[in-house]
Amino acid sequence: MSSFESIKSAISSKNYPAVAVLYGEEPFFLKELSKLFENNVVPGDAKDFNQHILYGKDTSMGEAIQRARALPMFSDRTLVMVREAQHLSKQLGELENYLDHPNPSAVLVFIMHQKSLDKRLKVVKRIDKEQLLFESKTIYENKVGGFLDDLLSSKGVKLSRKAKQLMLFSISTDLSRYEREIDKLTTAEPAVSMFDETHIERHVGIDRHYNVFELTKALSEGNHKKSASILGYFSRNTKDHPPIGTLAVLYPFFTKVFKLHTLSNTKDASRVLGISPYFLSEYQSAARNFPMKRITKIISSLRHLDMKCKGVGGAPGLNDQQIYQDIAIALL
Repeated sequence: MSSFESIKSAISSKNYPAVAVLYGEEPFFLKELSKLFENNVVPGDAKDFNQHILYGKDTSMGEAIQRARALPMFSDRTLVMVREAQHLSKQLGELENYLDHPNPSAVLVFIMHQKSLDKRLKVVKRIDKEQLLFESKTIYENKVGGFLDDLLSSKGVKLSRKAKQLMLFSISTDLSRYEREIDKLTTAEPAVSMFDETHIERHVGIDRHYNVFELTKALSEGNHKKSASILGYFSRNTKDHPPIGTLAVLYPFFTKVFKLHTLSNTKDASRVLGISPYFLSEYQSAARNFPMKRITKIISSLRHLDMKCKGVGGAPGLNDQQIYQDIAIALL
């Protein structure tokens, strides 16, 4: 099965498959590859006659194949792209005859937004062996830093370390949002090539002083004054910082710190914990400042508060400010 980078390279080299099936849960890679096919296979002045965009709900496998068999007009190639092709997944078997003699001047692409394909099917095995089969997998948190570096490089811009940490922590694994936010930065300030945390605050909307990333950082450093200040700010601005969202970050943070305590070999800690290497030092600092016994109590308290936020065992009249007071008591 081909990789995202190898497919990009092949398309750039005009080395196109006759049939491509792109599927999976991560929409970013599917969108990027579909754009590459659309922008490269057929020249701009020939698209009206030779580029056919179909939708799985409104077409059939037979129609897609029929379009692919047609010869191009005033162009070397025809592109037939079927979006939302998961609606045709049960018709994939109809590709068997076409795969015997595919049109060498056509590129037939299926974009399937679905978790998996049955790789035991003969037609799927043939596409994987003879043509192009790509699974767009959800990226793990510890791989997002590398993804962001590649994205920044492709756009010719850089982020300061602090700006990068803010984006990684706030956006996590939402790959499409990284592209949108970087495009916001470059559109707002096209003359800037190095963006720092002030640009992130101004254009992305992440407060560089009062955000959950700064809270976990202050906690990991044992900075009680700053931690209390951030929690106080959250308590006064619960619309932008609902406690359930804060708990959704704090609970896994301390769970991973607990797990770090249990590792006998910390060489591959970021991979084992499933975190970006950018944040490993923060978890290590937290492990030094929070012994395992204390972390156990914190995790128990945070879990109890999360249940209260969700209305499970919560006292009548419990409000967001009271939740934040309890969070502060648990942590500080």
